[in-house]
Amino acid sequence: AAMLFCSSALAADGTITVDGKVTDRTCTINGGTPNFSVTMPTVSFSSLNGEGKTSARTPFTIELTNCTAGSTVATYFEPGPAVDINTSRLINQAPTASAATNVQVQLLGSNGSVIPIKAVGTTGAQDNSQWVAVNASGAASMHYYTEYYATGVSTAGSVVTNIQYTII
Repeated sequence: AAMLFCSSALAADGTITVDGKVTDRTCTINGGTPNFSVTMPTVSFSSLNGEGKTSARTPFTIELTNCTAGSTVATYFEPGPAVDINTSRLINQAPTASAATNVQVQLLGSNGSVIPIKAVGTTGAQDNSQWVAVNASGAASMHYYTEYYATGVSTAGSVVTNIQYTII
């Protein structure tokens, strides 16, 4: 049997250019304790009695030291398993038997604007970075808020969630 070999000429359809940046930032976070908790106050489920209702805005601060003086830094909140990709908010991960229902947690910047937590590559994914100037001593304070967000009529129960972050 004769074998036929076909060769085909392939032409490129396009070019993908990848851009990125490696930073030399080596700030110390919260005195060397980058993991911390934000305790939100207990609220009545009646304050979250319909979609879009919010309650218990709670401040938290990420303190940085040993940064490069005169630079700017930001917190990038990482999309992960606790993020609802449809709402860009944090999912309640309390055990089912004790969890409040129809409650998520959203993050807000120091100006009170909602920080969308979106998957890398989606429009607005980098919009969750709030840039802050580092002072002459190499320190910066990054102020944020959390708040409960009702995705529907909420029921009473626990709310537990988490998010990873990167200082950029």
